[in-house]
Amino acid sequence: MSKQELSPTELLSQPLTLPCGLLLPNRLVKCPMQETLAEAPFFDPPISKFKNLYGQWSESNYGLIITGQVQIDIRFLSIAGDVVCHSNALSSPHFEKWKEWAEIAQSHGTPTIVQLAHPGRMSPTGAGNRPSDMPALCPSSVPVNLSDKWLEKFAIQSLLGTPKAMDLQDIEEAIEGWKNGARVSKAAGFKGIQLHGAHGFLLSQFLSPHTNRRTDVYGGSPEGRMKLLKRLVTEIRAEFPAPFCLSVKLNSGDYMEKGGLSQDEALEQVRWLTTCGMVDFVEISGGNAEQKNSGLHRSFGAQSLTVAPKIKESTRIRESYFTEFAERVAQIPGTKCPLQLSGGFRSRTGMADAIASGACDLIGLGRTAVLEPDIPKRLLLNTEREDDEALAMPHIIKGQWLSNMIPIKVVGSGLPIQFFYFNMRRLGNGLKSDPDKSIPGLVISSIVETLRSGITVTLQRIVETLGWTPKVQKVE
Repeated sequence: MSKQELSPTELLSQPLTLPCGLLLPNRLVKCPMQETLAEAPFFDPPISKFKNLYGQWSESNYGLIITGQVQIDIRFLSIAGDVVCHSNALSSPHFEKWKEWAEIAQSHGTPTIVQLAHPGRMSPTGAGNRPSDMPALCPSSVPVNLSDKWLEKFAIQSLLGTPKAMDLQDIEEAIEGWKNGARVSKAAGFKGIQLHGAHGFLLSQFLSPHTNRRTDVYGGSPEGRMKLLKRLVTEIRAEFPAPFCLSVKLNSGDYMEKGGLSQDEALEQVRWLTTCGMVDFVEISGGNAEQKNSGLHRSFGAQSLTVAPKIKESTRIRESYFTEFAERVAQIPGTKCPLQLSGGFRSRTGMADAIASGACDLIGLGRTAVLEPDIPKRLLLNTEREDDEALAMPHIIKGQWLSNMIPIKVVGSGLPIQFFYFNMRRLGNGLKSDPDKSIPGLVISSIVETLRSGITVTLQRIVETLGWTPKVQKVE
């Protein structure tokens, strides 16, 4: 039976065998995100919270789970709460938590792979375990520029500073970090890894002419800018052959006004990945911290679907932000691996349309997986629910007027993202997501929590100073 003859539910329920032989039971993928649940000083997988968070995703019938970002170097985190893969993880107590995490995520049979990342110049001061005078890293010394306004420049310089241009030793250390992450992931029981090459992180910094102005073998041309990614893919695949899964997440462009990664160059990058015979699927996304025109990052307050669209032979739905780019990728001759399209999907019919048209093979769910973690089982794959009903809740966040009022863009634009961090923390604590939480409410909650934490720490220090131990009454 052809794709066009299948119903939307049947299309999404189709299993898919990746080139490495890994069988995915359906086409829905829980996207990688930042859970912000790990704690200093070690930033290990927080098992008690992951039992709640990944336990829900595991029993919700996703075809594949991609973990949240795992940083490969404890000195460089993208945000406080990132999980870190330590250089000595395999020979230390940290490894037991990795094995527990893999078991939790796959406890209901859903294969899970680990996203490995390095933030590069997007590592803020204080987010990782590095000296305050150690700068972040970047292929070239190109600071983040969000605005020409002096207040913006001061804020971003205080937060991120000017990155150091990586020397060859820095590059080799990063490569070893990614390879170590693959070793730990495999030994723990995960089915594979994904290299994070999107959203302005280190790999995408090497791929973009804006941040890669090198003149050595790692820059200077589109081929040079791809050298790091090609080395990682080639060396990881050589060490970990099938059935270990190797995926790459890549930008369709970084949507900068000038000097950034064009869609044509991005298409060539994807062309190599999809035809090299070493990658099992490519996830398409887009944008970075400096972009100005990506629909992905304008969509927190955008008009949202209220009715699930109908599939018509004469009209494509094109619900995802990056469908048109994915359609160009699908036309590349000699493609040997599936494509995952992430960002913007909300309706069963929109997801099915993307698969039926050949634009992609897998559907990535990010924000929806936070607000409605059980949506595959409860709605999208449920044959008892009609297509008209199979629509995820809108992603519009209340109270965005507060974000718009804040004069410092890096602060104001970051508040909507906090809505999803807040809800992942709720899930980790065994609570349900709160889709009605507003940005002013988030700010108030943060202030209250900060005050509460400060009082708790102060009381603990007083108790320690006095050497007082409370008496506990024994109950027979």
